[in-house]
Amino acid sequence: MNEEIKLPIGEEFIKRKVLTKKDVNIVLNYQNEHPELKFGEIVDVLDMCDKEDLLEVLSSNLEVKSAIIERKLSVNPLNFLPSDIIITYRALPFEKVGNKVYVAFANPQDSEMVEYVRKLIEKEGYEIEVYITLYTTIMAHIEKIKNSKQVKMCFSDTNPDPEIKEEDIDVTILEDIKKTLRK
Repeated sequence: MNEEIKLPIGEEFIKRKVLTKKDVNIVLNYQNEHPELKFGEIVDVLDMCDKEDLLEVLSSNLEVKSAIIERKLSVNPLNFLPSDIIITYRALPFEKVGNKVYVAFANPQDSEMVEYVRKLIEKEGYEIEVYITLYTTIMAHIEKIKNSKQVKMCFSDTNPDPEIKEEDIDVTILEDIKKTLRK
């Protein structure tokens, strides 16, 4: 049996020349302080590389399709999943084609979580296609969902083109993290 051995994710980033060894050490040190975040999520939050390169490495490593999701969604995610599921599981329905709903996850590695979301989508009569996307993208959409006034404006039936604007995203924490690491 000729199975390909997967490199640890940090080594994969180095091999592909997306991150340096120093960058990987920064991520690992940060991860020690914030174990709830995955390696790729930290790379995204700290804006350590091109977003497409990040998704390419993660997609390849996890063997799942990737999607760069725009701020304008083609569907209302709340039509397919309850807000608490979107928030808790960081799962974002972002497109529907025919009977198939495309759902992007910040962490599609969690098979139990993905399966639960799959069952919810299938219960509504749809098939699901799983993608990985940027953690910061999903978190920006979650911020909109958490604020009920913005949810009504952004995801209402009267607004078929939900939009998340730069000023709606709380980047204070991200900027503080970046400043700390640059010191």
